Amino acid sequence: MERFRQRNLFARLALVLLAVLFVAGVSLSDRLLRHARLDLTEEGAFTLAEDSKRVVREIDEPIVLRFYFSSRIAREIPQVGVYARHVRDLLEEFAAHSDGGIDLQIFDPEPFTDAEDRADSFGLQGLPVDRSGERVFFGLAGTNSTDDVEVIPFFDESRERDLEYDIARIVYSLANPELPAVGLITGLPIAGSPMSQSGRGRNDAWTIYNLLLKSVDVRQIVSTATSVPEGVDVVVLVHPKGLTDETLYALDQFVLRGGRLLVFVDPHSEGESQNPELLRRGMPPGGFASNLGRLFEAWGIEMPAGELAGDVGFARRVQVPDRSRTRLMAIDYPLWLGVDRTGISREDSIAQELSLLNIASPGHIRTLESAGATVTPLVTTSKDGGTVPVSLLQGPTDPVAVLHAFKPAEAPLVLAARLSGEVESAFPDGPPEPKPKDGGEQAAEGEEAEIDEEARAAWEALKAAHLARSTAPMDVIAVADVDMLADPMWMVASRFDGGLTGQAVADNAAFFLNAVENMTGRDDLSSLRSRGSFQRPFTLVEKIRREAENKHRKKEKELLDRLEEATGRLNRLERDSAAEEQVVLTASQVDSLKTMRADVIRLRRELRDVQHRLRRDVEALTSWLELVNIALVPALVAVFAAVVAWARRARRRPVQEG
Repeated sequence: MERFRQRNLFARLALVLLAVLFVAGVSLSDRLLRHARLDLTEEGAFTLAEDSKRVVREIDEPIVLRFYFSSRIAREIPQVGVYARHVRDLLEEFAAHSDGGIDLQIFDPEPFTDAEDRADSFGLQGLPVDRSGERVFFGLAGTNSTDDVEVIPFFDESRERDLEYDIARIVYSLANPELPAVGLITGLPIAGSPMSQSGRGRNDAWTIYNLLLKSVDVRQIVSTATSVPEGVDVVVLVHPKGLTDETLYALDQFVLRGGRLLVFVDPHSEGESQNPELLRRGMPPGGFASNLGRLFEAWGIEMPAGELAGDVGFARRVQVPDRSRTRLMAIDYPLWLGVDRTGISREDSIAQELSLLNIASPGHIRTLESAGATVTPLVTTSKDGGTVPVSLLQGPTDPVAVLHAFKPAEAPLVLAARLSGEVESAFPDGPPEPKPKDGGEQAAEGEEAEIDEEARAAWEALKAAHLARSTAPMDVIAVADVDMLADPMWMVASRFDGGLTGQAVADNAAFFLNAVENMTGRDDLSSLRSRGSFQRPFTLVEKIRREAENKHRKKEKELLDRLEEATGRLNRLERDSAAEEQVVLTASQVDSLKTMRADVIRLRRELRDVQHRLRRDVEALTSWLELVNIALVPALVAVFAAVVAWARRARRRPVQEG
């Protein structure tokens, strides 16, 4: 009995000791292993990237990061508290890798304190939590030795995927405060309305433009400019329309002198074609297309004006009404592409980390036989790419008609490319002749047109400095789509405390900003923009689903055509009978009506059967794959456990028998 009591006492003491050791272990691990992480994600999404480490190691002046976080948020909204811990840990890692270059300061701003006033002075966003007016903060303010300030007003959980980039960008901007100048020529309102640009209206600029302003000094250039502003080494063209010969010549000479060009053109801009203001004014003179035909030809490429590029492999799924307009059906729309990694170059630094690009009704870039530049594809269709005539999008778009008009290509089509090498001028005879006075009045026969002396002097200067061939290697990126830059193509917008924010669902902005920064020589953060994947599709499922749909779609189209034909004959017969005002139909007419109505009913039944079989086959495939994914692994574990148990019993049996 005494032995039992001692054993019971030892057991209790052991439990108490284990509890003490557990608490001590957790406390010690929280202190000693605070920065230890085991990242099992495929892309190392939770490990400080090499680019981030390089940015902080290259800091040559002290930077102060002030993290303002109100502890009340953690008490009242636990999930925000968890995210705040992630933010704090990441900030501490940046500071730890900076070798003293970053001074991290953490504040819990209480109401009516100096910390709250300082947070306000930095422009951080304080949110009210109750009627008392008390505000909470969850933001970051960074400063350098010259009092430049970079802030994150309030950390948005929807941007957790971009958290490391946001912090690294602040550090990089403070370490390199002088922004490079970039020229912008655009035929779209990406910078917002004139009212918003003047600061008197709501900021309706495209998100991609606002992001660009954080990286470079944007200088807008009009489409009639005769030169590129001094100090601008990179020019971005977005849907350039109405460019004069003088502007084209300025761009031509800019490239020949080593200037870098990023061009977004499109044979049909969906965004422009759906702009209500433009539709009220009617079709623009040049339609909804843009091109750089003369310059492209000199560089050895072209974007066919009458063709759109599509892809049934990258096609995005849409809901459209069927021909009867009575129900919706899902189809793969080949002109709306979700280009995954298989269509994005892994060789170029601006694209190698991207995982998804959403593109709408793009053109394609074709290399000419007389190509002077080296053309390196950046984005291409898959082997299932093809073309569709632009004319199908001139009126109301019928996705089914587009799908039926799709013509497969012999090889993947190039949607974006980088041009390099040396080329000849698109203006071999020199700059365009200056226009006569008074808007270009024609001189009488035998007389020379009168030209303004100042214009003639400028022309003479251009002619003297004319380059017939590159003096430095060209660097041009051409993209055959402009819609990819619009907000709806790559982000989901949302309202946050009265302001507009958004969550990226594709890498479109990363592609654009990477290209700009690469050309300005500030591409240290390119790989950070695209860490983590937007989607991990079941490629085998998609392939089998498309094969099943293609098998049924052919039969469906045949039945739809026959149904339309039969319905048309029936309607014509009924109209003819009504026109003749026959009260009593003849026997042959009655038989014809019965036959046609029976044909229509039979064809509709066959069509429903085909659509039902299609849905049944796809659902059966999905169910089978779900069963495999959900049940197979547990089943394999159970089988493995049974085999191990049987093996152990088999080893014990001879011992027991012995």
